[in-house]
Amino acid sequence: MIKHGALLLLLSLTSLNLIGQNVSQGFEGTIDDNWNYTTNVSYYDLNGSTDLWGPYSDPNGRIDGAYKGISYMAGRDLDNPHSESVSGQSSPEHILIFETISVNGAPSELSMRLNYVFFDKNDYIFYEIMYDNGTSWNSPDVHVDVFNTSQNGTFSTNDWMELTQQIPPGKSHVRFRFVIYQNGNGYLGLDGFQLLSLPLSIKNNAIEGFSFGPNPTNNILTLKANSILDKVTLYNILGESVLSKVGVSNIVELKMSNLSSGIYLAKAESQGLSQTIKVIKN
Repeated sequence: MIKHGALLLLLSLTSLNLIGQNVSQGFEGTIDDNWNYTTNVSYYDLNGSTDLWGPYSDPNGRIDGAYKGISYMAGRDLDNPHSESVSGQSSPEHILIFETISVNGAPSELSMRLNYVFFDKNDYIFYEIMYDNGTSWNSPDVHVDVFNTSQNGTFSTNDWMELTQQIPPGKSHVRFRFVIYQNGNGYLGLDGFQLLSLPLSIKNNAIEGFSFGPNPTNNILTLKANSILDKVTLYNILGESVLSKVGVSNIVELKMSNLSSGIYLAKAESQGLSQTIKVIKN
């Protein structure tokens, strides 16, 4: 049975000029997994997990576990008698199709984590993006070959790698799908899919000399500028203010050690200007 994420949550952050939606999918089955998706091949775990497709919490070959949390999307020997039977295809692709998101012209960033082991020249991975509210995948606006080679041998990422794609301003919608073909004793892991709407203030109202770090951080996030930082506010992905500090100098430190791991937005204000950054808390 195909599982879906939680109901799509609307991010309302007027003060950040966010007019899109922030959505994510980490295959944990929690409220944070608010980017709904479907798969063209229903989940299966057969033959002692040698034929595998679906959310998984155990090691998958040399993939020890999830990039973050407990579960991740796992695959192994995806071209098998079961997937051929249910798909009606002799060489079935496995496809994750994510729910269309209305970004209303806001610049956005799509990111995901990928881990594969022992892929060969007959295997491939790609993703595609369409900037409309349709259903056809003919002539996608973006096509990225993540793995595709004509060379002999076996290929591995050796660890989780991050893939990012910038969504330019002015687009009304984002449609996204992730496509894999894999046959034989190879291992796949997918995790941390996210579409993050970026405030227009990032480019339009930059604070002179603004910098910040470290990012990612485990504890203290330090923000600096050439002018006094009047206020810094930290928001979680749901748009809730989780930390705020009034500044009296050009340096402000936010203590994040008590916050949960994940993605946050920090909005800095100085002399009528604002700048918003994406912060990762480990």
